[in-house]
Amino acid sequence: MNNKSLINWHWQLNTESVIPVAVVAWYETVPRLLIYLLKNQDKYDLQKFKFVKGEDFIIIIGPESQLPWVDGVQYAMVDSQAPQLWLPCHAKPSISTLLLANAIANKFTHKHVLLWDHPKMVIPLGVSWPLTKEFLEYAI
Repeated sequence: MNNKSLINWHWQLNTESVIPVAVVAWYETVPRLLIYLLKNQDKYDLQKFKFVKGEDFIIIIGPESQLPWVDGVQYAMVDSQAPQLWLPCHAKPSISTLLLANAIANKFTHKHVLLWDHPKMVIPLGVSWPLTKEFLEYAI
């Protein structure tokens, strides 16, 4: 018999003031963001940014005041109660983030993760890379 208990929760609108720490792009928005950064690199100090990239997404981590915007991107924040848990700025879990962070820590071995609402995803943030002009040129 399986003794694991399920935690039922859902995403809800986040109406609290938040400080973004990363810009998140999915699918067709990824190349638009990378092209924008390459064309506007004089506006951004790329040395202040790191990135995590997957097949269908990119997360660019950097100073709030310098996070880029293109149509379709969203922003992520560090949860104030569970700093190992990053969340979308626009949504929050319906349950305690401490409880959720503990459940994720029991399932995954990564110290920091981004929990995303659409698409539903848990993304490890342990390995990030410096954002460089060379990467932008290669990734496009």
